[in-house]
Amino acid sequence: MRKLLLLAAMLVAIAACTNSGKVENQAGNQLQDTTELIQRVQDIYGVAFSQYSDSDSHDTAEPRLDVDSMFCSQDWNAWVKRVNKFDNESADGMMGFFEADYWIMGQDWDSLSVSDVHVKTMTDSTATVELNLHNCGIVTVVRLEMVLEGDQWRIDDFIDVTNDVDWKAGMKEYMNNKP
Repeated sequence: MRKLLLLAAMLVAIAACTNSGKVENQAGNQLQDTTELIQRVQDIYGVAFSQYSDSDSHDTAEPRLDVDSMFCSQDWNAWVKRVNKFDNESADGMMGFFEADYWIMGQDWDSLSVSDVHVKTMTDSTATVELNLHNCGIVTVVRLEMVLEGDQWRIDDFIDVTNDVDWKAGMKEYMNNKP
């Protein structure tokens, strides 16, 4: 009996290792391939990070791409636009909502990269992806809430897990508490 239990445990462990590129859907019964989504997130961050110069200056010689419109959801972009409009009209020289950059989880950057990109959950139209974001020698765990719009996975929320910052929830709270 002990050998049978040990054998069953070993088979479960082997099955878990062989499904490393797959994740269960919300029903918990169907495995979905996550390889393309992981590659999409790595590609997104590759383009996004290319927009940050290697110097200490925040000015770049070339025009910056609008990575939000390229890779973020319509809802995310609507919230960013709403917050920026409010801040531009009423901040009176104050910082406003965006005190840091959600792409790099900070104000400054150096040696930007991502690692350990993995899918936590996935349905036909939504996914949760976590990654380690490396910036200025600091590793920040980031959770991306993603949605499928058209035929492209897009970022719908950036969540700094390490520092407990949900950017979209923060924008909504900020706008709901405005004077």
